[in-house]
Formats: sequence, C-alpha cells, structure tokens
Amino acid sequence: MHNIGGKPLLDALEKHWRQYRKRLKACRQTANEDNVHELRVSTRRLLALIELLHTLAPQAILLIIRKSLKKQLDGFDQLRDTQVMLFEAAKTLPILPELEPFLAQMHRCEQSLLSENQCFITGLYQPKLRRKLKKAAKHFKTQTTHTDLTQALPKAIDDIYGTVINRYEALDPANPESIHHLRIAVKKLRYTLLAIESLDLALAKIDSSKLKSHLTSMGIIQNSVVMLQALTLFFEYQIPEEIELYYRKQQQDLIGAFMNCSAEVLHLQQEHE
Repeated sequence: MHNIGGKPLLDALEKHWRQYRKRLKACRQTANEDNVHELRVSTRRLLALIELLHTLAPQAILLIIRKSLKKQLDGFDQLRDTQVMLFEAAKTLPILPELEPFLAQMHRCEQSLLSENQCFITGLYQPKLRRKLKKAAKHFKTQTTHTDLTQALPKAIDDIYGTVINRYEALDPANPESIHHLRIAVKKLRYTLLAIESLDLALAKIDSSKLKSHLTSMGIIQNSVVMLQALTLFFEYQIPEEIELYYRKQQQDLIGAFMNCSAEVLHLQQEHE
C-alpha cells in the first residue's frame, strides 16, 4: 500500500458506499429480516469509516454525513428490539404461560413496525448524501496529501481502544448500563477494523472474532435489559412474580458469565500491535 496520502482510505470509502447502496437496494425490494440486518451491518461499516476520516482530517460535512447515517441506523432499532423480544417470549412461553398476552402484543407491534419500516426504507436513499460524500472525499484527499497512514491509522485505533479501556474500568455488574457503554466502544473498534480490513496494514488484518464474541455477550445482556423494561411497561409495573424472577435471574447469570471473561478486553491491545 502507498502509505503517504489518504487515497487508500478513499478507495475503502468508495467500496463501502457501493456495498451500502447494494444492501439498501435489496432492502427496498424485500425488507425481510436478513436484508435489514445486512443493511445495518453495511451502514455501520460506512459510518465507522466516516468517523475515522473525520478523526484524521476533521470536516464539518463529515459530521453531517455521520448524523444522516446514524439517523438511518437508529430507524431500525425499534423493529429489531421487538423481534428479539418476540423470539424470546415465544421461546419461553412453554415455561411461562403468563407471557401470552405480551407475546400477542409483540406480534401486533412487529406487523405495525414492518409496515412503517417499508415506508422508512423506501425514503432512505438521498442523492444529496452522495454529493456530500464526494465533496468530503475531495477535500479529504487534499487534507491528507502528506499524511503517513502507517503512523496516523494506528494512533486513531489506539484512541478508540483507549475508550474501550476507560469504559472497561468503569464496569459495574450492578449497573447494566455500564456494560452497554463498553459494548458501544467495542463495537466502534470492531467496525473500524472491518472498515479498513482491505488496507495493507497489520492492524487491519486482526481476527475480530474475539471482538464479535464480546459484543455478542454484551448484546444478549442488553436484550435482557430491554426485555425487562418492556415487560415492566406492559404489565404496568406489576410484572407477574414468576416472570420477573425468571428474567432477573437470567440477567444476573448473563452478567456474571460476562464479568468472568470481561478482562479479555485488556489483551486486545497486544493483538493490535
């Protein structure tokens, strides 16, 4: 790879933009769960790369693009949460029949959200976003003419990893939100690495399977938090005792299992070097 100048990153940007457009097109044709998932993944990779470009060469227009992509990504959150809760309630119904009215409500919510999301997806692509991206890329190329990527990129990754460490140190098993904050930081690290994996850099060739494993564990914990919050609202703060005991214990077990291996995030830096 030519290490001076930002062209390799712009090539990666073009690649991820094409992938995003491909996934968006598929989703607009059929907004099934798989297509929505693939669109979310490609949006996260594009978003991670936009944030990396802004770190290396700040531009106001990159923040505007980031805001637009983030809004698109957030638009799927409610449907995703509903489908997770629907699956969980259906799976647990045989041992907790008290969940039946909640399950029925989740079915109704999913159908409503699927209809809303079809309209949301139809209006997603904005030609202005592409023009802004081209403008930002042109300016980035000028800004980074003399940038040495072999030095600049590792430093940017180190900064992201620093946030992971700070949030790891703030972990509190009694506060699931602290785990969620760590999850966000680890997710940013993983998607940044994935976004630049095509570059000829050692740090971009790291096997991110461990990052994915940590994210999966933390994601399941967050799902349990969302589930309990939804149950609390559905039962108007009077959750049947059997349901509350089941999900409280499930959450405690999940947090305990994660905390037992959470120190592994402290060894990620060695893999990056």
